[in-house]
Amino acid sequence: AQSEAVTGHRVVSLWMHGGLLMLAGARMAKSACNFFRITELEEQGFDPLAFRYLALQAKYRTSLNFSTEGVAGADRALRQLRDRVAEWSSQPDEDEAPVWEQWDSRFRAAIADDLDLPAAMALVAELVHSSAAPRTKADLLESWDRVLGLDLHRTAAEQALPPGAAELLAEREEARAARDFAKSDRLRERLAAMGVNVADTTGGQRIKK
Repeated sequence: AQSEAVTGHRVVSLWMHGGLLMLAGARMAKSACNFFRITELEEQGFDPLAFRYLALQAKYRTSLNFSTEGVAGADRALRQLRDRVAEWSSQPDEDEAPVWEQWDSRFRAAIADDLDLPAAMALVAELVHSSAAPRTKADLLESWDRVLGLDLHRTAAEQALPPGAAELLAEREEARAARDFAKSDRLRERLAAMGVNVADTTGGQRIKK
């Protein structure tokens, strides 16, 4: 409601409230002081979206059992998936429209089936180990990430940028969108001087390791 007052338009049409979050068999609650803040997970070295990755493994109608071991496993899986997307995004594009449509229709079917996110995540794992072309895998995963919200385009290299690099990357993205390639090249050189090497892909600019 607050967002709609600010933007002046409807933000979402349907809210899905997840089940209880459990810790050691008990419901997490402030009154019981048995809860974790996202900042606490970050202090332990976990990506904050690792919790989201973990939550996607359970249907919204069911409870989710939380444990630091579970978050650690989700954190590893998320980082590995991002690394693969970064690697596959740099591969040549291939004409696999029928393959794309087959996979994408299965993903959409899972989401349409009462928001079956565990089935969608199982499909992600299946795609990763499939024989589809690397670039097709990357493009599908980035498309599905609009639903999953895992920032799959982000790699470890992008998480440790020198001061000022993030601003230059954002400025360069705007220059590319405006087709100001001369400015884009100048910004690429400035980033390279800072030790940040950028590659352009159809999915946007990527930081090379």
